[in-house]
Amino acid sequence: METEQAASASAAADEVRALVAALLPSLAPHAMLDADNGLLVLPVGAAHADISLDAITAVCAGLPRAAWPGRVEAWLAAKAAQVTAALAERDRLGVLEERLRVQVTPRVAEEERGELMCTPYGDGGVLDMVIVLDGRGRLTRQRSGQLVIHDPGSHALANTLRDELPSFTVTDDPDTGVRTVSKPGSPYVTSVLPALQRFLPPGPCPYGVLVALPRYSEVLLTPVVPGGLDEAARALQERARLGFCVAEDPCDDRVFWWADEKLYAVGFGRFSGRVKVPGALRGLVRGKAVASGPSARTP
Repeated sequence: METEQAASASAAADEVRALVAALLPSLAPHAMLDADNGLLVLPVGAAHADISLDAITAVCAGLPRAAWPGRVEAWLAAKAAQVTAALAERDRLGVLEERLRVQVTPRVAEEERGELMCTPYGDGGVLDMVIVLDGRGRLTRQRSGQLVIHDPGSHALANTLRDELPSFTVTDDPDTGVRTVSKPGSPYVTSVLPALQRFLPPGPCPYGVLVALPRYSEVLLTPVVPGGLDEAARALQERARLGFCVAEDPCDDRVFWWADEKLYAVGFGRFSGRVKVPGALRGLVRGKAVASGPSARTP
């Protein structure tokens, strides 16, 4: 039975591809059919849209064979119209790939995750990396498909690292040891996280740094010193919460711990108020010097 079903599905796919090929000259003369991979390739300016034939094949499989030509024709006409509209909008908006940016945000609500172009960031997905189109808002999967934006994640990250990060200001507070990375009005400063190595405070940071993101336009960093961890973390959390509460662009009021190129959320004991060292970092601080002060930065 399974063999017969597979043969029937294969025959349906072959016939649908043949119907598409026959209709291309009249409905989409510039398109190409990648029969081996079951793809319709439609040019959109300098880009192209790869459209799988699986969906239309499945639709046809549920219809009488006599209805297939009309259904395939309607499907192909609709796809050609979508690409024409996308081409017109791309011409109006300019080179879209160059206008993509990455924004590191608190975890996106689950009901939105399937709609947005985003990916988890940090241990256990404590944050998200969301793609933004030219400050016009978060890029949805539907919008990305409509505009035929290929590999938006790579473009967005490269643009942010190249065009945004060099414009950020770095200041150090000698009294608190906190380094501030900021740019007033910028929604992208939290995107230093994927390149945090470039923004670490001066001197060795063998245990990593504590990180706070009170605003999208501001990131706070302070080196982890095992003996002074609790005090530093509580001070940074207080500052993060205050900044978050008064910010026009609030991001997150939590404290994070960055070490070995990874980011972890920091929790505090309910009664002790002490930092709960993430399991993955316990080996980093176990057996290390516990004295607080600048000398503890060096192993």
